[in-house]
Amino acid sequence: MDDKVARAERTLSLLTTTFLANTEAVKANISLVLDTVLSQNLFAYIDATGVSVETAKRYTSAVQKWQARINSLVTGKTSETRMAGVLLVKHTALQSPQLLSENVAKWTTSLLGVLGKAEVMPVLIATLQTLLAFIDAVRDVPMFYRDIISAQVPRMNQAILAMVDKNPDLMSQVLEVLDRSATWFPTLFRPSIDKAEALCLRLLDGSDMRNSPELCKQAAKCLAALSLAGGKITAEERWFQCAQQAMGTIQQCIDHMMCTGSDAGEPAQQFALPLLADDFAVSIPQAADRISAMTEVLIALLTQPTHVDIPVPVDGILGIASRLAMVPVRAGSSKNARSEYDLIPLLTPQIQRASIRIMAVLAIALGSHMQPYLSAVARAVTAINTRQVVSPALNVALHCLLQLYIERYGYGFVMHLPYDLVVSTADDICVQQKTKAAKVTMTASESAPSSKKRGGNGKSRGPNTFGVIESAQATHIHWDDTVLAALKTVLALLQHTPTVFTSALRTRVDSQVLTLLMLFAIGGMEMPFASRQSDAPHRALLYRCLEASILSPDPWQKAILPHAVSAFSAGLADPSTAVRDVCAEALVTIDPIIHSRLPAQLREPDTKENFSNENQVSWMMSDCDNTSIDAVLSGVQADNQSDDEDDKKMQVADEPVVEEVKRFKQDTIVPPVVKKSTVVPVVEAREYNKPLHNQTSQQSAALPPQQPTTSLFNTPAPPAQTSAAEVSDNNDDDDIPDIVMEGSDSEYE
Repeated sequence: MDDKVARAERTLSLLTTTFLANTEAVKANISLVLDTVLSQNLFAYIDATGVSVETAKRYTSAVQKWQARINSLVTGKTSETRMAGVLLVKHTALQSPQLLSENVAKWTTSLLGVLGKAEVMPVLIATLQTLLAFIDAVRDVPMFYRDIISAQVPRMNQAILAMVDKNPDLMSQVLEVLDRSATWFPTLFRPSIDKAEALCLRLLDGSDMRNSPELCKQAAKCLAALSLAGGKITAEERWFQCAQQAMGTIQQCIDHMMCTGSDAGEPAQQFALPLLADDFAVSIPQAADRISAMTEVLIALLTQPTHVDIPVPVDGILGIASRLAMVPVRAGSSKNARSEYDLIPLLTPQIQRASIRIMAVLAIALGSHMQPYLSAVARAVTAINTRQVVSPALNVALHCLLQLYIERYGYGFVMHLPYDLVVSTADDICVQQKTKAAKVTMTASESAPSSKKRGGNGKSRGPNTFGVIESAQATHIHWDDTVLAALKTVLALLQHTPTVFTSALRTRVDSQVLTLLMLFAIGGMEMPFASRQSDAPHRALLYRCLEASILSPDPWQKAILPHAVSAFSAGLADPSTAVRDVCAEALVTIDPIIHSRLPAQLREPDTKENFSNENQVSWMMSDCDNTSIDAVLSGVQADNQSDDEDDKKMQVADEPVVEEVKRFKQDTIVPPVVKKSTVVPVVEAREYNKPLHNQTSQQSAALPPQQPTTSLFNTPAPPAQTSAAEVSDNNDDDDIPDIVMEGSDSEYE
């Protein structure tokens, strides 16, 4: 232990006296000093046991010199020294909690002094990050609450809000610190709520939504944290008021785009934002951007963790989402030929994506509480699915929303969807196919007619007549994000609501999945390796869809199990590891379904006799109110007794015939076996329905006792001989591949 402490003491002394001796040394060696501090735990031996007194004194002296030096660097004259001091203070505090507890008050005051100066951007960013690390480290320690938290946090908030006007480029770091401060210390943040809210709304007026969307998301998150800080009203009332103002602002923008007034008698609550421009060519895109910004506010409010129960206005939020989804439909079906409506198709993807995001966050935040509102969500989704404007980004967002609701609510949501939407989802998994013609390269000697030789059959032979086929006809599949999102939706339907597909649509989906897999197997090797790796998520989803289709089969459809087994077996050689894992897992999953002797067959409906029996059972169950179970059971027992009595009577009547048959068997001599093939007579099905004892009695009465003239053991007839010509004629079409969706027994033979 003494050696380790002595080595740490020598390192600290060397860094302090040599590498941090003056300003020039700091500029030249700051990176080396930081690497040394981060790589070696130099401050782990404070108050360590098992160390000699002399070594401990030298180590303590070196640590004190280090603290004095970094404190002087924080308040240095140049930006380089202040930057070095801030970074060294941060890493020293993070490595030694004891040094942090001893110097946190002094270091926090020094860092706040740096924020008040006209400093360069890197120094200010490092200072904000260091202050945030200090507050996070001591916020759960009660002994620091009075001296550090309650004294320094309000001062820090005021300094940050005053600094952002002078340095607008620090907006992202300032919003992060304000968000953390409002979340950790809501009571101490109340004096700064108004200024912070004004700062957030300045970014959420829509002017910066296109240029810096991430900054708008941070502003919305900070505003949601401010809503829980309370103030003159409670946190619940402030949150509800903020949500109402966001919805009111969105409604105002919708009315402005549609050139209509508010539906309600009283104007809704709105945020204090600047008025929209007078020119509709500027104001309508500005209104769309403001809708996107207010959507971020609603999402932040619904996803912000709360320490109290919050009443959520689900009806109002879902109504706003439905109105956003109907804006393009209303503009397209309007009888007024207004010039303002010409801009709405251009903004349709942005407006409807805002509606989709609101409905998605409602499902994530409320969970099962959204079940009474699933019909309204389905109507909004149907309005978006009209697809008046072709937008891949909107299609991807719509498929993601469908997948989310199907996985969370299953049939409760799908039952409200129109069947056309399911059909359009199945249509979206179709991809563009590009066919490449075959390229044949002939040899040079083939061009000379004199070099050709004729064989006896009149055909050209020899190596000079053969061409080299470099690539056969290959079909390249063009994947896109819409196909990937549609495959995820189809997978969710197959896993959670498989019966929503009709037999025809299910057959088409399975055929498309198998076709895509087959096309990749044919033309996949012609693709570059990078292209095959980029298409791996699509192929993995195709295999997962095929597995889900097998695990939830359609009872009125031919089984696709033989084709699926072949596809999964071929997928084991895929270049992607993820695809191979999916195929291996699928083969293990469907292994119990496969029978070695009995392949999957067509599952036909029950016969008429079974339907009649089921009708009798249902009739008996329907009359259970008038007839007791005991009466039914007693009737069944009586019928069984009557059947037993009839059997006994038949046995008594047939005793003479049985005795005659026994005497005939005793007198009969069994001849040797004759190796001769016999023809077994075909007995119609209706003959088997006759009682056995009646047949026996009729035969014994009509025929006298005779010796059997045929063998007791029938030898099967040898198979018929088929000529080679007939075989060749029957197999003329064997070279034509015929891949169908119907399973057959011949595939397993």
